Amino acid sequence: MASMFFEFDRDEIQNTIPYAMICETRFGSVWNTMRRRRKWNVEFTETERKMANKLFNQAYRWHLVTGVPDKVKMKSTTYDLWCRLTAFCASL
Repeated sequence: MASMFFEFDRDEIQNTIPYAMICETRFGSVWNTMRRRRKWNVEFTETERKMANKLFNQAYRWHLVTGVPDKVKMKSTTYDLWCRLTAFCASL
């Protein structure tokens, strides 16, 4: 089965993926609560949690280290996970 890829430029990433909010939620105090841990384990599979850790690190780099690159290419599943992380972080 072939994977579908999305390609974004810097502005599209900044407008569609709130990586700064995701970064600040993940590395903020709200992340170390039992409420968050229970919800995290219910809403995401083990595989998704491992992939999310990579996305959290990427959000950190984009927000605080390097900025968003000119072009970003990702699988549709990665984009879907970004969207789910956005909703999850916003719900905390």
